[in-house]
Amino acid sequence: MGLFSRGPQFCAVCKKELGHRHKPKREWNIKGRLCGDCHFEKSRDYYEGKVRQECAACKKVFKVTDLWEPRWQWDMDGLLCKGCFDAKEEEHGRRRSYCSSCGAKMGFVRYNPKPKWKMEGQLCRRCWDSKKAEMG
Repeated sequence: MGLFSRGPQFCAVCKKELGHRHKPKREWNIKGRLCGDCHFEKSRDYYEGKVRQECAACKKVFKVTDLWEPRWQWDMDGLLCKGCFDAKEEEHGRRRSYCSSCGAKMGFVRYNPKPKWKMEGQLCRRCWDSKKAEMG
């Protein structure tokens, strides 16, 4: 019986009743908690590089230890290979450094478009002012 009269919980892999719950890593794609034995096995397989997973962008299969976790700003799930990670990083840097409307190099001050404008990226002051005058 758990703390505060919660019902018993079971391992997501072997279905044994849990005395101590272990939280699986996000890369393992396991929903629920693990027992100590299953957590140890999964972590050993993960760190020895036995687990293989596909890249979220190019769908090629790699060892999990060779994949990179995407940055939180990209708002994506899964892991990326080095090539896809570098391409995504470059695209993100370009999107932050240049105006999405006119392509001018951004200065220190950047403007975010209003949601009703349905635009991606950031705007320079001239483009933001013209969009505001045009669309309100």
